[in-house]
Amino acid sequence: RVACATSAWERARGLLGRPAPGPDEGLLLAPCRSVHTFGMRYPIDVVYLDDDWRIARVVPGLAPLRLSGCRRAVATLEIAAGRAATIGLEPGDELRWNAA
Repeated sequence: RVACATSAWERARGLLGRPAPGPDEGLLLAPCRSVHTFGMRYPIDVVYLDDDWRIARVVPGLAPLRLSGCRRAVATLEIAAGRAATIGLEPGDELRWNAA
């Protein structure tokens, strides 16, 4: 389950003030080339996506009080720390979405 944050306010807030995402949850920020974890209480995996929905970069376990970015990114997926490695997400992989 992936929630989408598309307004400026939703993207700025991101996961702040929310519980850590579960193993099958995430937040898609679009458009988005960079994220911060100021004010967060837990690490997250950050998956940057290019305009073809291919993974441009994976940042595992981004700790609180950090910044991260990717120039090629048009969207960013925030997921539970460790989840990217568990499901084998790597640069070059293409993400596909199933609407439920």
